[in-house]
Amino acid sequence: MVRMLFVRHGQSEANEKMLFTGQTDVSLSQTGRHQAQALKEFVLRTYAVDAIRSSDLKRACETVAPIAEALSLPVVRDARLREIFGGAWEGKSVFEIARLYPADYALWQRDIGHARCTQGESLQELQRRAVPAVRAIAAEYEGKCGTVLVATHAAFLRTMQCYWQHIPPDGMKDVPWVPNASVTEVHYFPDGAFRLVRLAQDDFLQGEITRISKGF
Repeated sequence: MVRMLFVRHGQSEANEKMLFTGQTDVSLSQTGRHQAQALKEFVLRTYAVDAIRSSDLKRACETVAPIAEALSLPVVRDARLREIFGGAWEGKSVFEIARLYPADYALWQRDIGHARCTQGESLQELQRRAVPAVRAIAAEYEGKCGTVLVATHAAFLRTMQCYWQHIPPDGMKDVPWVPNASVTEVHYFPDGAFRLVRLAQDDFLQGEITRISKGF
């Protein structure tokens, strides 16, 4: 069995400004850096991490960098773990998106499982690239590693949660975003099965829990 610890990145500078980030490469905010330190302390006292994989975007890498440094482990960057591609929404506020792309934004709000970022990815397309990526990483560490930490993003994790829990696109609207720097524990078995063990652990963040802005 491989234990996989999925971490959503800490609060980014774009999160702080309430902008749709997508694959735009931004750093953590000051709060995000504090969250990364709290995450490090939680992970080090709770798990024995053997390997670290991360989206190649800075906010994900920066979130797990303190853990990597403490354990003297490399952060293996993997573009397959990137966030949804936001297309024309990248870098815009929810108010701009709603004004410029009202039909696409309305569908995102009403039925996100069937929605698409204007000129970008849909959630279903994201899931179709996310699932093989996670399966490949799990299989790579089978028999070699007990616990792998995987740093990624909110929409990526939302689609993976639906996969793990067998939730169809119609039900994705009822799945909440996981908080910044939260930890989701999943077990991968030799027969290829996944089991969701703990979802969005965030109590260790105490007073610095942050979530996706209302409207996204």
